Amino acid sequence: MENTILNCDAVKFLGGGYISKQVDLLLTDPPYNVSRENNFQTMWSAARVWMDFGEWDKWFNQKEWIRYLPLILKENANVVIFNAWENLKDIKDACYESNITIKRCLVLNKSNPAPFNRDRMFVNDVEFALWGIYNSKNKPTKRTFNRKNPVEKCVFDTTVQSSKLHPTMKDIKVIKHLVELLSNEWDLVLDPFMWSWTTAVACKELWRRFIGSEIDPKYVEIANRRLEETEFIQQQRLF
Repeated sequence: MENTILNCDAVKFLGGGYISKQVDLLLTDPPYNVSRENNFQTMWSAARVWMDFGEWDKWFNQKEWIRYLPLILKENANVVIFNAWENLKDIKDACYESNITIKRCLVLNKSNPAPFNRDRMFVNDVEFALWGIYNSKNKPTKRTFNRKNPVEKCVFDTTVQSSKLHPTMKDIKVIKHLVELLSNEWDLVLDPFMWSWTTAVACKELWRRFIGSEIDPKYVEIANRRLEETEFIQQQRLF
């Protein structure tokens, strides 16, 4: 099973036996549990009044899904998990319990952050990701790291996506860079929180296989349209 997305809960997908010890790279952006109301309408665009993304971003268990990863990861597979700084310790602890050794904390440096409470505190212009290596004996050895620059820094310049298909959509340039760094052509990349399929689009453009899940059928439909557009562009390039 590859190059597909299942319309189901991530935990059911990971523990459902769909794949076993086949994944070379896990690259995902689970819910952060940061949704809340605010008075942003007095400050900027009415389109960005709320930071209430939905119920899915309020009570998500940050640890439960990670416990299933040893069932699907290859030895020395790369793991990248985006999240808010408040959740990083829980994610790190869950990774440790699942034989994933965290190597670095990556930072997304946003050039156009939302100016919440700008007169009272520092603007929140960063997001984070933990990068680690899975090894069943907790002794990661050879792993994929395809350096593209003289040095690969932990800070990635990015922007808040203005043309969003999902309220927490990631910059595809960052996702493509991570896919290139941490996997090889025809490797299998997993994203159990596909949202708008940015990970899948990056994989398709870079000749990686992908698999994932998404619980909301609305985003599955959006994802299928994006993938069709990507396939059409690729076909045009071949001729």
